[in-house]
Amino acid sequence: MSSGAFERITIVSVSGLSDASGAALSLTWCQQQMPGARALLCSPQAPRNLPASVDWQAIQAMNYHEYSWFMLFALWRVVKTEFALIVQDDGWVLSTENWRDEFLDYDYIGAPIHLAYVQTPDDSRWVRGFQWCNDFDRPGYTITPVLNGGFSLRSYRLMRALAEHLDIRVSIPPPDLVEGDPLRMYWHNDVLLEDVQLSGVLRSALEMKGLRFAPLHIAGRFAIEHAGAVHHGMDALSIFGHHSKLRRLASIEPPTISYTISRAKASELYGELDLVKMFVRRGYRVEFAD
Repeated sequence: MSSGAFERITIVSVSGLSDASGAALSLTWCQQQMPGARALLCSPQAPRNLPASVDWQAIQAMNYHEYSWFMLFALWRVVKTEFALIVQDDGWVLSTENWRDEFLDYDYIGAPIHLAYVQTPDDSRWVRGFQWCNDFDRPGYTITPVLNGGFSLRSYRLMRALAEHLDIRVSIPPPDLVEGDPLRMYWHNDVLLEDVQLSGVLRSALEMKGLRFAPLHIAGRFAIEHAGAVHHGMDALSIFGHHSKLRRLASIEPPTISYTISRAKASELYGELDLVKMFVRRGYRVEFAD
């Protein structure tokens, strides 16, 4: 890591909840590991005992989809540095020993997730469950993996892109399914989520404007969400950060991860117990729902 790299970054957490104490904890933990980085919490209320080193910006209460709109259209208004590192109470820095200055060569970088857009000579489709890993060697196939936004690095240029390039528009297709009691709408490609929009739906249009998205091998070193075939042979101890709704930062004294599922359920997820071993080796106490 070169001197001053973290001074170019604001660690940001955006929460639409009235209680943003978990987000504040993650910000505090990440800032302690990244000397020189600024830290910013955007939430309806400032948590009690928010460290003086963490700035606070009041925002209105938001639901899950409004959060996505904030990240797409308003994040640039609150960040004053070249880059923003997005963290949450379920996504944070694991080790700055694994920071690489080449991360700053890209406008957007996040963990490869299970979802990808696959273009073939005959059609185009969204593929889930890391099944797109089977298509890499097929002639004429173009694979665009979605890069997770819950723990992601974004340039100021990327954050301003939709405000600066008005010809790039977010579009929402009709839901793939409407069912249940009460009725609920479902999109199989999670198109309402901001990271799916940026790194999946709008990626090619943004790349035509000169914006750079991290290639798969760099994104995999940057962070992990859940393990899949794309992670085969990867050393979990070499990853910079992580994000998953299954894991939450419960404490930093000592560092403690709280799983929202039982250990038995975690053992059914490909590679999850290997990640548990990594957390333990990094000094975390790991608690399961059971």
